[in-house]
Amino acid sequence: MALLHDGITMIHFDETYHLQTKLSRYAHDNINFMDLEHTNLFCGRKAFHTIKARLGERKQKGITFLGSGNYHYVTYILLQEITEPFTLVLFDNHTDLAASDEKCTLLSCGSWVSFALKKIPLLKQVIIIGPTSVQSHQTRLPRVTIYPFNIKHPYYLKSVLSSIHTEHIYISIDKDVLNTFEAETNWDQGAMDLQTLTQYLKLLFEKRDVEGVDICGESKISTVSQFLPDFQRTIKKNENANLMILRECLNSSSKQTKGA
Repeated sequence: MALLHDGITMIHFDETYHLQTKLSRYAHDNINFMDLEHTNLFCGRKAFHTIKARLGERKQKGITFLGSGNYHYVTYILLQEITEPFTLVLFDNHTDLAASDEKCTLLSCGSWVSFALKKIPLLKQVIIIGPTSVQSHQTRLPRVTIYPFNIKHPYYLKSVLSSIHTEHIYISIDKDVLNTFEAETNWDQGAMDLQTLTQYLKLLFEKRDVEGVDICGESKISTVSQFLPDFQRTIKKNENANLMILRECLNSSSKQTKGA
């Protein structure tokens, strides 16, 4: 079992990754979306087609950095590229199921999971790990299993794995699943630590074929704030989290490939 596609892609809706110099040293492709309108939080129809077209041309499809959690809806586009039945394993402090019980036609960072369930036939189930609060109706949705995270009573890794019924998975990580000591995002955050997250990733890579991984949860950037000491500390904290996640994915995939 391993990561089925090679390479790293960084998507730029702003300049956040330009400030993460250690992360940028890894060989990667860049895709610039800073010229697009109607992309923040919600994705307009014209922007959607542009994003999908540009992503379709990339060669590096293994690991994708999406930027802020405001653009997590890009995962929905990435999932459409998968050609085998698969499970989405989502690490997030939010379920992103906002449209699960309503007629919603607007793709957003809070509704993209619902869109994926409705419009991607090969998506067989969704496993959501890490929310600290869950709406009751979301726990009864078919094909969705939610593991709210409680630091005192974490779920055993094998129990999570046993709920995944496909050989192929896609992993999406929003760093707002982490506590504020590990990362700082522009959304309310969960309680998970990086060690726990990387343990989950290691087991998933050992037991399943991984179609791809994406990572989001960068802090909001502005031309003024990027030079302030507090923001510089935030950038370094988020970069460290990105590096730990990336290295675990690369190392786990490499070990599984060598052992095959």
